[in-house]
Amino acid sequence: MFNNLEISLIDLHTHTTASDGTFSPRELVKMAKDEGLEALAITDHDTTAGNAEAADAGREYDFEVVPGVEISADAPFGSQHIVGLYLNSDAEKMESALRELRDFRDKRNQKMIVLLEELGIPVTMAELQIEAGGDLVGRPHFAALLLKRGYVNTYQEAFEKYLKAGGKAYLDKKRLPADEAIQMIHDGGGISIIAHPYILRRKDEENFEKNIEYLVERGIQGIEVYYPEHSRGDEALFADLARRYDLLISGGTDFHGSIKPGVRLGRGYGTMDIPYECLDAIKEARS
Repeated sequence: MFNNLEISLIDLHTHTTASDGTFSPRELVKMAKDEGLEALAITDHDTTAGNAEAADAGREYDFEVVPGVEISADAPFGSQHIVGLYLNSDAEKMESALRELRDFRDKRNQKMIVLLEELGIPVTMAELQIEAGGDLVGRPHFAALLLKRGYVNTYQEAFEKYLKAGGKAYLDKKRLPADEAIQMIHDGGGISIIAHPYILRRKDEENFEKNIEYLVERGIQGIEVYYPEHSRGDEALFADLARRYDLLISGGTDFHGSIKPGVRLGRGYGTMDIPYECLDAIKEARS
C-alpha cells in the first residue's frame, strides 16, 4: 500500500494502566521512543485518563503523542470497538458518557466478585485494584489475580472457565450505541476508526461488508488496516474497503504489555509496518 523503502513507523492503538495495560502512559511513551517509533496513540478502553500523562511524557521525550480512546459500542450486528484519535482535552460530553460506562463496569465488577465467591474463589476489590495499578478494573485484572492465586494455570484458562462470554463468572458490560459513540468522538474533535475489523468479519463473513456500510452510514471515518491478527490478505481486503468507502487507513498493535504476550509495540508479532503516511492523512482529514 505504501512503497517507501524507508518509512517512519507509528502505533495508533495501545493501552496503558489507565485501563487494562501493564505500562503507565509515561512508560509507554518512553518505550515507543526507544523502539524507534515516530508517533504513538493512547487509546485506553472507555477512558481518556491516560492522555494527559502521555502528553507530558511526549513533551519530555520530544515524541509525538496522539490523544485517543477505544469505545465499546453496540450495533445491530453485535458489539464493535471504535477508536477515537485526536480528542480534545475538554470534551465534556464524552467524559460524562465514558464516566457512566465506567460506573456501570464498577457495579459489574462487584457482581462478578460475588459470583466468584459463590464458586469458592474469594477475591476482593482491593486485590483487583492492586493488579490494575489503579481504580479502573477489567476482566484482565480478574484473570491475572486468579492466575496469581493459583485458581487457574494460565491466563487463558481464567477467561475460558470464568471470564469470557458464557464463563461461570461472566457479566456483560454496558456499551454505547455505535452512532452515539461515533458522534461523541466527532463532537470531541476526534477521528473515528473501526477497530480490528477482522473480528467483525470472523463473526459474520457473509454480512461483513453490509455491517461496514452500517458504520459508514453513521459517519465512521477510518478503518484499521494494520493489526497483529490481520494477514496480508486481510490488509489488502481492508485497504480496498478503505478505498471504496473513502475511509482513512489506520492501524495499531493493540499493545497491552504482559496481558498480551508476544505483541511488540509498533511491530505486533514482529511483521507489522504502520507507515507515518497514515497519520499524515488522518491529520489532513482534521483540518
